[in-house]
Amino acid sequence: MMTIKEKLLQEVDIFPESLLVETLDFVLFLKSRYLDTEISSEEQDIIAASQSAYNLGDYINLDQYEANQV
Repeated sequence: MMTIKEKLLQEVDIFPESLLVETLDFVLFLKSRYLDTEISSEEQDIIAASQSAYNLGDYINLDQYEANQV
């Protein structure tokens, strides 16, 4: 039986590049909110870049993602 961490890594491993930025942004959000740790300057730069890409419309919605999985 796989651990939750192993399952998560397996799922992330098959994510398309376009979703990895959003995934990292979400993981860093969870880390900052629930682990009460400081975010490094590198992580802050990644978050800023992710937010900028999102604001420019550089993302796909769930319907588009699912359509690409077929």
